[in-house]
Amino acid sequence: MEQYVMDSKIQVDSVTVTQGKYYKKIYEKHVTSYGDFGAANIRDNITSTFREALIQLNTPSKNNNMLLVGKVQSGKTSNLELFTALAFDNGFNLVIIYGGYDSTLLSQTTNRFKKTFDIPNDTDYSDDAPVVFSSDDSTQLLTVDDEIIEDLLDANKPIFLISMKRPAAMNKVNDLLARIDKSNLKAFIIDDEGDQASLNTKKNKAFDASATYASIVSMKDHLNDPLYLSVTATPQALIFLDEYSRLRPDSIRLIEPGKGYCGVDAYHLYDSGTIEIIDDEDQQDLSDGILPDSLKNAIRHYIIASAIMFKRGRRSSEMIIHSHRNVSNHSTIYRMVDVFIQSFKDQVNFNDTEALEITKTEYSLAYSIYFDSGVQQAYDFDSLWDIICKKIIRRVYLILKNSAGQVTQANENLRKYKIYIGGDLLQRGVTFPGLVTTYFSRWAKDNGNMDTNLQRARWLGYREKWIDLCKIFTSETIAREFTNLSEIETDLWEQFYSIQSGEMQIDEILIHADNTKQKPTRKNVATYNTVEFRNKWIKQRVGIFDKNQITVNNNLVDNLLSNVTLRPTSAGRSDGETTAQYAIINRDTLSTLIDHLQTIFDLEPFERRPLIDLIESSGYIPVILMNDIDGSGRKRSFYPNNKIYALQQGADNKDKDKAIFLGDSHVVVDTNQINIQIHKIIPKKKDSSGNIAILTDYTQYMFAIYVPKGKKYYVKG
Repeated sequence: MEQYVMDSKIQVDSVTVTQGKYYKKIYEKHVTSYGDFGAANIRDNITSTFREALIQLNTPSKNNNMLLVGKVQSGKTSNLELFTALAFDNGFNLVIIYGGYDSTLLSQTTNRFKKTFDIPNDTDYSDDAPVVFSSDDSTQLLTVDDEIIEDLLDANKPIFLISMKRPAAMNKVNDLLARIDKSNLKAFIIDDEGDQASLNTKKNKAFDASATYASIVSMKDHLNDPLYLSVTATPQALIFLDEYSRLRPDSIRLIEPGKGYCGVDAYHLYDSGTIEIIDDEDQQDLSDGILPDSLKNAIRHYIIASAIMFKRGRRSSEMIIHSHRNVSNHSTIYRMVDVFIQSFKDQVNFNDTEALEITKTEYSLAYSIYFDSGVQQAYDFDSLWDIICKKIIRRVYLILKNSAGQVTQANENLRKYKIYIGGDLLQRGVTFPGLVTTYFSRWAKDNGNMDTNLQRARWLGYREKWIDLCKIFTSETIAREFTNLSEIETDLWEQFYSIQSGEMQIDEILIHADNTKQKPTRKNVATYNTVEFRNKWIKQRVGIFDKNQITVNNNLVDNLLSNVTLRPTSAGRSDGETTAQYAIINRDTLSTLIDHLQTIFDLEPFERRPLIDLIESSGYIPVILMNDIDGSGRKRSFYPNNKIYALQQGADNKDKDKAIFLGDSHVVVDTNQINIQIHKIIPKKKDSSGNIAILTDYTQYMFAIYVPKGKKYYVKG
């Protein structure tokens, strides 16, 4: 293992990073918990991220907001622990953490940081351990005053303020910040799940603020705009925030998952055998109070998989059933599953040999269907059946994970084998460490939002030790859409790497969406536009009437054409005569051209960034120089607002049967590739007297692009 000297100082871009006692404490705990490799992964990532945060704080041209992007259930909190440790070692003495939107999540966050930083429940000045104040304890917050803050800082005791992400709770923290002396505080904010609840949902975002967003902004103002870390695995809303948002990030850093993480690619990009397709009608059966065979088989799979995990040494596991949002549906499913499970328990308890033989046959069939040959060769079914009957089935416990299921949630952590039934409480922020079976059939009719759908994928996580047993029972539509989500996430991470390395800007991010109807996020929190390249021509509509820009653009095109060999084509004609000249040009050359041409590709119907992406997804592209009479250019009329009447010329005869030239739109060299037509245009405009003026000085190249296959993107609005 690489050795790091503690209490060392590292100089990076005039920023010094100290690795002191807090860093040492947390890093050593991470080695114990995650091993040398896992701890080193966190260390390398967070040390670099903390350095970049300090540099950003010292860069006046940037705001102090940093977006940290991880993967669903990938252990982002462990990274935040080490970040906090480094902050305490480098002069920060106050961290505010938004610890979830309910008391359960708040308690989990509070207990996690207290345990990691060895913070006792009863705080005094006998040691230098940090102190924790929680929004759950109103009396505690109300009695904190300047003297307590001063004494804590004198004792070198950093302060945690952990608040539920609800306005009432956050305003308690704001009241505290408003009344104390903050001159000696150096603070930063961690907004866990920063895309949830934090963002402004008001329509007029320039003047109005929703309650939670307003509380966060107030907190930032009290602390004189501190470092603000927004942490999420689904950043779609945050990358599309408008200029009015005080939470808009100025940088993005990636939190890499550790060894053994199984993400959407493991389940949905490879033929891993984890997906079991259920009938679309099964969802309606559940709504009607009928337990479908697919859910019975999912339960059988869970119980068998739990027995195999038992043999491998793991004595606990989970299954989730996420099919509906409504609590009433959850209760119906709970009752049906309870009857199904209890029937098996009764057979075992009363030694009903005849019924058990039938049940064993059903489970044996499920074993042969849902487990691969390698597993079946390794584990004899009779030995598994013995474990199921003696160890597993009587410990299977149903938990109704909603507001109506509090009784079933009692002693939850003491239950070994749990089947969770619920909706919204089975998604964001909830971790299932031993999840092996998922029954997932909830899907919005309009396909919903990418970020919401991905947060429901609780089957993602550190499952490497039993990924060969994992199953997701879902519909074909949902399985296909999660494959789309996997491809979108992979592409987004590639863009984030480019942003992290300084190769592109956040505003240039685009989301590929040609294979899905899912929207990126809620329209009430972010501003994004849809850019579609359909399988047709995209034609330049607006001319350039700035002579300097025309000169630059014409020189770029002339230089391109002078370095290629143009060949004649008769495409678009029935008589074999030449219609145009063309050359096959590589995508990198064309991407560079489009990137350097001024204004043209910033105006509708073009979008420069998606267009470059479209070009770069192709190979060699036909570039067609359209013919004109004498080589000087085609004369075309323009409206007063600089829009061209018609860029492409039509057929030479309205009767298609008599037409010899079918029109510019038929001049396509390769119908399976993108084709780019370049038209040399001499503008014509009416002057103030109504006379037609030929504007030779404004002769310019204009573009039409043929797209053989539809492409769809979401871009920042």
